[in-house]
Amino acid sequence: MSLTTCAIAIVASLVAAYTDARTGRIPNWLTVPLLFAGPLLSLASTGMPGFLLSLLGLLLCGLAPLLLFARNAMGGGDVKLFAALGGLLGTHLGIEVQFFSFCVVAFVLLAHMAWDGRLFLTLKNVALAGGHIFLPKRYQRPLAPAVMTQVRMGVSICIATLASVAIRTPYMPWLR
Repeated sequence: MSLTTCAIAIVASLVAAYTDARTGRIPNWLTVPLLFAGPLLSLASTGMPGFLLSLLGLLLCGLAPLLLFARNAMGGGDVKLFAALGGLLGTHLGIEVQFFSFCVVAFVLLAHMAWDGRLFLTLKNVALAGGHIFLPKRYQRPLAPAVMTQVRMGVSICIATLASVAIRTPYMPWLR
């Protein structure tokens, strides 16, 4: 992972957070070029082994979000951004970004629901929806709109990217 790939990942996550917060979408003009940038930059800097590792990061970091997308539990822009960050930052850091971003979303949602006095109802709805997405399609029933909550993950992905890159890279030694 080079300084260039870290900078691209940070700028991309900042742009994604801005567009997601404003429009509710992470645009293809941002994510699709990033899907190619990670492997190509790795090929240029470390050769074929780096290229293959970048592809592995792209695939592994896009797998879980893709499964969530298939169950209508995540947006397509989030999936492409997670995969692109895996290709840019590598498998380990890409999965760390995913983990931190889901933690940020969970914390924000729980705090918001507690503030509104809907925490226990929300936890019940989360249990219903969480169990629902793993059922085979023939056993699934449509969920009530009150059970589903849309969350814009762009900001949490940005926070997680900034934190992960700041903590794990040698370019910021004052944070260790």
